[in-house]
Amino acid sequence: MKGDFSTERFNPSKHYNRVLKQQGRVELDSDWNEQAAISQYHLRTLIVDLLGRRGGPVDNCGFALADPAASGLKPAVGDFLIGAGRYYVDGLMVENGQATFFSQQPDLPPPVKLDAGKTYIAYLDVWERHITYLDDPAIREVALGGPDTCTRVKTMWQVKVVESGGGAAPAPVDLVKIEKQLKDARAKLEEAKAALEAERDRTKQAAIKKNIAKLEKQIADLEAKLAGANPIGPVAPDPAAMECGDLLPLLDWNSGTMTARLEPFGPAETPCVLPPESRYRGLENHLYRVEIHSSGDTADADQIPSFKWSRENGSVVASWLSTTGNDVRVGNSRDFAAGQWVEFTTEVNDFSGQPGPLTRITRIDGDILTVESAPAWPKDGVRPKVRRWDQSANDELTLVDGAIAISPGAGDQGFVAIEDGIEVQFADGKYRSGDYWLITARVATGAIDWPTDESGVWVAQPPRGVEHHYAPLFMVEASGKDPFVTLVKDCRCHFAPLPCL
Repeated sequence: MKGDFSTERFNPSKHYNRVLKQQGRVELDSDWNEQAAISQYHLRTLIVDLLGRRGGPVDNCGFALADPAASGLKPAVGDFLIGAGRYYVDGLMVENGQATFFSQQPDLPPPVKLDAGKTYIAYLDVWERHITYLDDPAIREVALGGPDTCTRVKTMWQVKVVESGGGAAPAPVDLVKIEKQLKDARAKLEEAKAALEAERDRTKQAAIKKNIAKLEKQIADLEAKLAGANPIGPVAPDPAAMECGDLLPLLDWNSGTMTARLEPFGPAETPCVLPPESRYRGLENHLYRVEIHSSGDTADADQIPSFKWSRENGSVVASWLSTTGNDVRVGNSRDFAAGQWVEFTTEVNDFSGQPGPLTRITRIDGDILTVESAPAWPKDGVRPKVRRWDQSANDELTLVDGAIAISPGAGDQGFVAIEDGIEVQFADGKYRSGDYWLITARVATGAIDWPTDESGVWVAQPPRGVEHHYAPLFMVEASGKDPFVTLVKDCRCHFAPLPCL
């Protein structure tokens, strides 16, 4: 949630069930938000305990493969109709107000056309999106002059499809070729390990380590191919025999982790001088947001993930009104300054989970931001925005397209300085654009809010979000004839009202 928040305090392990307001006390946004989070946590947990992770009411179960003839609608080739109704996914209520075409969903994902002769599993992708007045102007109260007050959280849903594996059989596996590739990769790995032991230059060591990780991943993939190969030749699965749960492992996402800490100081140079403390050295309280910019896998040298950060939780944002050359007109240039990096996005980016381009501000004149390289004005973009980020290059850090490339480390290795004593370290793993972590920094204590173990060592954490929830809906076989898809299996779960059981 990229809002102007002081902190996020909700922690289910504390088992709080209410926030109690006391008379004459200062009101904090974090108390209000913690109460809302407690209530939502209890409600969603109750729904899952009663209904399971996925299900819909038997008399109004939504997201079925609807009959176009019954609704008087006619789909196009490669399209189908999604039925109206409600469904619950991990305790979140998802509602489709009226039957809608797959290609015309209200929060449309990147469109996909179904190919005739193939079998697909349709599934729900559900997540929560933070909404400000830039996304929905109706939030502002015009009677008060339209001030920026509270924001909202919206339950987003998209129906997506994944090919189930039906149709033509894949090409036979060439066992001889794979075994040769495996032998060559193992030999290169041994050479790389020997080179690492002999190398003393740290920059070259880092490059060799990346190559070793890439080779280890290649070897693992080749070994998996050999283990799953059928010498007789692969057989195409029968779509009707597949289970709806076969989809879920394809959607599992185990993101990499991040550790935040305060920069440790070494021992004092002389015995008579006490070493300085590890403290947050900033002059203001901040809620730092560290967010993945480009998706990637640290084991893949061709897809290195990157991150960006903001000391204001990414909340400094303005509407993007027009572009002339490299001059960008925004709704409000306050809190922007020359030298800062900004990201240009639209709802297309929000709906697809993809970042926008980053560029640097060179000059500000009124509400005109002059940038190094302005992106083209989005002809079909809805509610375009310009958002400020606070990373910057220095003698020890080089930015890649405005973001910081992730170089994983362990122990005391691989930490990247953010500012004022705060450092972050990423572990090996896969990272998805939009994954984020929050670090609360306070001047009064000189500390950051980040978990440690019993010995005081900072603990790696998975991202706080964005959390996606999935539910299989149905399996269909596509064809080139009206109605263009045929139902193979309904994957939805149904429940009846409790008094009727």
